[in-house]
Amino acid sequence: MFKKYFNCRHLFKILGHPLALVPAIILGLYFGIFQKQISVFFTPFGNLYLALLKMCVLPILFSATTMSVGQLIKSQDTEKYIKRILLVFSVGLLACGIIGVIMAVITNPGGNLDESTLTALGVIVNSSELDLEVSLSSDTPKPKEESMLITFLFNLIPDNIFSALSEGNTLKVLFFSIIFGVALGSVKESSASFFVLLDTLYKGSKKLIDWLIIILPFGLFCLLSSQIAKTGFGIVLAMGNFVAVTIFTYILIYCLSTLVISKQAHTSFQNVCVGLQEPTLLALATRSSFSCLPSCISSLTTILKFDIHTVDLVIPLAITVCRFGSVTYFAICSVFIAQLYHTSLNLSSFFIIIIASIFAGMATAGTTGVLTLTLLDLVLKPLGLPLEAVLVLLIAIDPIIDPFRTLGIVHTAIASTAAIADHQSSVPQMQELAEF
Repeated sequence: MFKKYFNCRHLFKILGHPLALVPAIILGLYFGIFQKQISVFFTPFGNLYLALLKMCVLPILFSATTMSVGQLIKSQDTEKYIKRILLVFSVGLLACGIIGVIMAVITNPGGNLDESTLTALGVIVNSSELDLEVSLSSDTPKPKEESMLITFLFNLIPDNIFSALSEGNTLKVLFFSIIFGVALGSVKESSASFFVLLDTLYKGSKKLIDWLIIILPFGLFCLLSSQIAKTGFGIVLAMGNFVAVTIFTYILIYCLSTLVISKQAHTSFQNVCVGLQEPTLLALATRSSFSCLPSCISSLTTILKFDIHTVDLVIPLAITVCRFGSVTYFAICSVFIAQLYHTSLNLSSFFIIIIASIFAGMATAGTTGVLTLTLLDLVLKPLGLPLEAVLVLLIAIDPIIDPFRTLGIVHTAIASTAAIADHQSSVPQMQELAEF
């Protein structure tokens, strides 16, 4: 009996080790490229694993945010943290928009394309036009002709919090959690018992996440193999410049964000990369920023030793509201489309792209798939650029771009949290990395 128990624990330890993900990635790539029919069989299992991860997100989001905001309001440091959050979030959003514009202007992915590439792009657009019209008219709601700020605010406030919870509307749940946390923190009578209840809910949900991480290698294999099998290489060759520039930009932002985290955590660049490998791989594999939320909290507090109360407050806000990766992508796409149509851009155009990309990126909270891409129209419309013809190209390459866009959201949110949260300098740092 003892031997069996020991073997199970040993097996769980092996599966939980980061190196266990390497065979899963290799097998996922092999099956996705060479065994496409078998990879399709694994698709439901990958979707099931992703659904299990998402199942734990809302309980953690509600309990962590409400508890952290309530305790922050009761503390003496309220004004300091609010100023930090506003400053860091504003700087981060502007930086992501500016970097996206600069990279697109310097590399010029939509200009100087040869005739064969333009022909290939035209064939793809024409052959997909009918399917695109059907998908947009039936399943995908188009952006409303309202002010971006007004639309965002209406999408922020829940009519019914229980309806928002049942529908999984993270943006509305987050807004209610913040307001409810402020109200709890303002109650003069003791609310300690309710905070204990929230803490229990948080710890229970995190325990579920810890169990699910044990089978992450299997989930990663299923998600990766099915994703690779569905992505053809023809569109990648035609849109090669754009794909390469976009991925390189996300890698650049990842490195800059890691430098910020490294400075705030008082440790090396390499240690930060190792300490954050779990949320990094989850972002690339699941393409769901909200599924990475528990892992982000755990890595920031347990491994990098940031203050847990501030992390619980800031990281849900950063992932849900800021959407750094989407801001960068919208900025790159806007310049790319302007280059395709040989439209000259001036300083006012770049200003519009950056500011509109920030609002459009923030509006993507809770959206997925084609709907996320259609929000690009909020940036293109003030520039007088069309989205319809290029949209099919963006949809075709989105399975390749989406993992890196998600990583941009998650990792930059982690860097923003590190810039805001206090570090537990008195605690010996990076003890967990010794186990690797």
